[in-house]
Amino acid sequence: MSKKQQILETAIQLFAEHGIEATSIQHITKSTGISKGAFYLSFASKEDLIKEIIDTFMKQFVADIDRVVNTQHPADEKLQDYFSAHLNLLEKHANFAKMYAQEQMYSINEEIVEKLMYYDALIDQSLLSLFQELFPQQTEQQAIDLLVSIKGLIRIYSQLILFHPYPHDTTRIVEVLVEKTMLLGKHSNTFYLTMEMVKLPVTSELTKPSAESIQLVIEDLKKERHPELIEETFEVLLEELQRELPRQAVLQGLYGHLIAYTPTKWLSYLVKQIDTKKDA
Repeated sequence: MSKKQQILETAIQLFAEHGIEATSIQHITKSTGISKGAFYLSFASKEDLIKEIIDTFMKQFVADIDRVVNTQHPADEKLQDYFSAHLNLLEKHANFAKMYAQEQMYSINEEIVEKLMYYDALIDQSLLSLFQELFPQQTEQQAIDLLVSIKGLIRIYSQLILFHPYPHDTTRIVEVLVEKTMLLGKHSNTFYLTMEMVKLPVTSELTKPSAESIQLVIEDLKKERHPELIEETFEVLLEELQRELPRQAVLQGLYGHLIAYTPTKWLSYLVKQIDTKKDA
């Protein structure tokens, strides 16, 4: 494990246990067994470390949720899979989830708040896409209102799992969330929220990445060592990005390799967003 990865994992644990404000760089370096100089070789500041933690975990989370929502399974199965994936990731990365749930996270600086909002909006888009399949007659206002209601339920059950130790039955929780979603989606007739009130801060540039932005992600990944198959996938993807219209069949094959390897899950998500169609 690299020093940078050691710092990341130690910091997440300390942030989860003691809070972000109460955890100093000295606390992190002492627990990791490295010098402050070694810390600053990897991160310019504590805020820089927090941003790296957010990027590392939220990119994986967004990619995993996107994969669930965009399968060929029936919409009701995908809803169940969505909630299952959410709770499984919560349990798998409990320390990060506890850190993420802290109110202090949203008061560090504006850049971090914008980063959190960006990833949250990508997940919102996945859920709204699923609502369109489940409830095709829904208006935009109904979908937004349902989104906020379901996110509130997810947050409550997530906090229950994280902060109230108990052998929780996550399968049962998934059943509850599915039932509540279907009841609200089919039978709610009173709404308040609108798209203007809950605007998703995601631009078309962010949802449709450029070839140059993907190349930068690949170059950053290539700074570390990866399995030979992944290294070959990078090269094939770079070649494909040189084409005026990348081939869908090739991208799908590359996506399969990238989504299965944790360090490249975000790259897999970006590959899914590549436009392979000519403008009309």
